[in-house]
Amino acid sequence: MKITAPKGTRDLLPEESYKWHYIESVIREVCRENNYKEIRVPMFESTELFLRGVGDTTDVVQKEMYTFPDRKGRSLTLRPEATAGVMRAYIESGRSGDAVTKLFTIGPMFRYERPQKGRMRQFHQINCECLGPSEPYADAELVTMAMRFLEALGLKDLSLQLNSLGCPTCRPAYRETLRKWLSELDESALCEDCRRRMVTNPLRVLDCKVPSCREHTAEAPKILDHNCPDCAAHFETVRRLLDAEKVPYVINHRLVRGLDYYTRTTFEIVSDQIGAQGTVAGGGRYDGLVEQLGGPNVSGLGFAC
Repeated sequence: MKITAPKGTRDLLPEESYKWHYIESVIREVCRENNYKEIRVPMFESTELFLRGVGDTTDVVQKEMYTFPDRKGRSLTLRPEATAGVMRAYIESGRSGDAVTKLFTIGPMFRYERPQKGRMRQFHQINCECLGPSEPYADAELVTMAMRFLEALGLKDLSLQLNSLGCPTCRPAYRETLRKWLSELDESALCEDCRRRMVTNPLRVLDCKVPSCREHTAEAPKILDHNCPDCAAHFETVRRLLDAEKVPYVINHRLVRGLDYYTRTTFEIVSDQIGAQGTVAGGGRYDGLVEQLGGPNVSGLGFAC
């Protein structure tokens, strides 16, 4: 009986590997032009890094991580995303003393989920991370860089979707407003996962792809209506800067991303030409993540493709 590749993985044969080389050469050039330097981090990390960095109420942590004990019983996890590992290396290497640090990494990630077109259990990802600046110009610069990269690959008809997730000052009040609104729905209106999320992390309900959930939450309170003045001004400036760069976008009030570390600006770049999994790239600001992982209070933002 022959041995086959594990479910959710695939071989990258010579007939296709040139495509990977081309994509990587384009992002390397874009990163060089924008002063991003390459970093390579381990493919497995302490499980605690992802519990603290990604969020223990996310689907990634609760359902999708490949976690295992080593021979001394220490819990390790194959990286389901790159940002937490890059932040750990950034703190550990002492780079957090620099005014601005721009890093990028390329490599495989691992999530245990149902394989489908555009979504594998081992998938390849490009990450760009900018540490230091808290001003909205950095958000607009990063979004523009992501769009320019994808356009340089020749991708057409891309839609840039924006939202602002607020900050620790205003988001808790919105979370409670949303939870109260959801609790008044008929119990049958939400899927089993969303009934759980409603208690643990109500913003995740807005991200649910189940048609009935999306229908019943269409009139849910919008987070932009609950941003504090500082967050509202930050987002307005980001929009104005994108307008000046002639980067078109749409506001997506349901856009909350799948990871808990995002604050303020969040974005996705979507194509309607690649099947059900239409997100080509996404990211946003994650102020507070470095401090949450044991480093200083340093602002940060990034995207993954």
